[in-house]
Amino acid sequence: MSQTTSLRILVVEDENEIREFLVSQFEDHGMHAEGLSNGDAFLQRLEQFQPNIIVMDQMMPGKSGTELIRELRGSLKFSEVPVIVLTGLDGEAEKVAALEMGADDYVTKPFSVKEVVARVQALVRRSQATHKSQQKNMSIQDLHVDLIAHRVTLKGAEVALTLTEFKILVELMRQAGQVLTRDRLRERALGNLNVTDRTIDVHMASLRKKLEEMGDKIETVRGVGYRLAVQ
Repeated sequence: MSQTTSLRILVVEDENEIREFLVSQFEDHGMHAEGLSNGDAFLQRLEQFQPNIIVMDQMMPGKSGTELIRELRGSLKFSEVPVIVLTGLDGEAEKVAALEMGADDYVTKPFSVKEVVARVQALVRRSQATHKSQQKNMSIQDLHVDLIAHRVTLKGAEVALTLTEFKILVELMRQAGQVLTRDRLRERALGNLNVTDRTIDVHMASLRKKLEEMGDKIETVRGVGYRLAVQ
C-alpha cells in the first residue's frame, strides 16, 4: 500500500519480545518502525524519529502510558500524533480510561498482528483526512471547533480531545439536529467498517464526559446512532 511506504511508527513497550516482534511485523508491511523500551527518552526519540503514529503499552515500569501521553499532548510539535494503546485490561471502564487519557484507539492483549496493522493504517487514514478536511470553524452555542488549529473550546476553555473524539464531534456538528448513524461513524470518523457498536459507545461515552453539559445534548437514538440536539 502506498500509504505505508513512508509511515513511521514508534513502539513503546517494555517487554523485549513484544516490542521486537511488533517492530519486525510493521517493517514486514513496508513501514518504518523503531522500538523504545521505556519512557525516559520519549520526547527526545520523538524529535529524532518524527513518528506518524505511536503504539504504546499502557502499564510499564517507570513512566506509565498515561504519563507519556500527557507529555505527548502537552508538546506543541507532537500533540496531534495519534496513539494506539496496548492494554491487558479488556473491561469497559479500562477502555474508557484509555481513551480519556488521550489515546485514539486501543488493542487488548493478547492481540492479533493483523488487527494491530489494520488499526494503525485506519488511524493514519483518519489523521490524514482530518488535515485534508480543514474548512471553516463550526460553533454550536458555547462549543467552538477550529478545524484549522484542530482545537475545541467550551465556554472559552480548551477541551482536550483525542483524534477519534474530534472526528466524531465534527460529524455530530455537521449533522446537528439529525441522526448520525453508526455506519456513518464507522466510515467517516472511525475509518473502519468492522468497528463494533460497543467501541463506538466507548468513544461516545468519553466524548460526552469531556463536553460536560454539552455532552448531555448528544442523544442516543436506539438501534440507529446518535444525534446532537440543538435548539
